[in-house]
Amino acid sequence: MKALARLHLGLLHVMAWLAGVLMTVMMISIVTDVVLRNTGNQSSAHIFTFNEYFLFLIPLLGAPMLVREKGHIYVEALLMQFRGRARRLMNTLILIACVVTCVVLAWFGGEIAVTDFVRNELDIRSLDMPRWPLMAVMPLSFVLMAVEFGRYLVRGEDPYERADGSHVGH
Repeated sequence: MKALARLHLGLLHVMAWLAGVLMTVMMISIVTDVVLRNTGNQSSAHIFTFNEYFLFLIPLLGAPMLVREKGHIYVEALLMQFRGRARRLMNTLILIACVVTCVVLAWFGGEIAVTDFVRNELDIRSLDMPRWPLMAVMPLSFVLMAVEFGRYLVRGEDPYERADGSHVGH
């Protein structure tokens, strides 16, 4: 079980690192594109295409680690109105909703990826690229997020509370 947990955490780290690399590449490509255009040169048409792909991939790659590190976005206005058992119940209901939502999105993302693979769907832009590798990241990401939300649920852990008892948003 420990080996599986290490593999899981390693995958989260690789995905988060890859998201960071893609953000860096995107920033460099945008700066390069702007410099080229402002100096009267033609930039590559692929820059825009790849940046669109990166904008799709970066949140999917980074989100599972954000959930694990309690860096995910949440609205605390309603939740903070509850104390004690009522708050724990609300946390449980929210976590169940998060797990179910992630599983449903993973399922549909998986269906899209498989359908794109079977039909050999192409994303036709400045270059023709198979669409399934992009879509395959979606079920992976949402399954990993479901696991992370599920970990909080099984452990009875408050997903908005740090180890020192303070809340993430404060």
